[in-house]
Amino acid sequence: MPRVPPLIAAALLVIGSALVSAAPAAASNCVGADAEAEALSQTQLESTITCLINKERSKAGLRSVRSSGSLRQAALGHSQDMVQDGYFEHTSPGGQTFIDRITKSGYLRGARRWLVGENLFWGSGSQSTPEAMVDRWMRSPPHRANLLRARFREVGVAAVRGTPVNASDDNGVTVSSEFGFRTGTRVARAVRRNR
Repeated sequence: MPRVPPLIAAALLVIGSALVSAAPAAASNCVGADAEAEALSQTQLESTITCLINKERSKAGLRSVRSSGSLRQAALGHSQDMVQDGYFEHTSPGGQTFIDRITKSGYLRGARRWLVGENLFWGSGSQSTPEAMVDRWMRSPPHRANLLRARFREVGVAAVRGTPVNASDDNGVTVSSEFGFRTGTRVARAVRRNR
């Protein structure tokens, strides 16, 4: 079977207007960073990817992003959809955008202002490690911008077995990561008070 290179994609939305928008990831302290997807559980993959994202943010002098269940829900549905329907895009064949998915998850409910972004990745074998993913994102200007956007406070990472080109590829993984910041919600007010 010919080896298909991993693919990545990034998107960013700034308060209602769309923008489509390098150092290797530091693996220390992020358990499983160099393990191929098939060797890690879904939870381990997602946790390690989040750890590596926060390592990169720390190296850039930025605060860590914390996991958001709503953003993960939006990411999980999209990763599953891409594997099942065989596409790799920010917008589904049915026209649903990452903003639609994030809105449907409830993340933006009650927010007066918000900023969201999305990074996508799929890879197989040695290109399915969390370290390979984050390294590729860091070497791509739009992905790097999402990872290192200072205003982002939350992330939802979802890793699904299989790839858009081979849903049954147990050595492959498809990842969606949704980044977010919002103000005007009870969560945002609590975060401001606790700084």
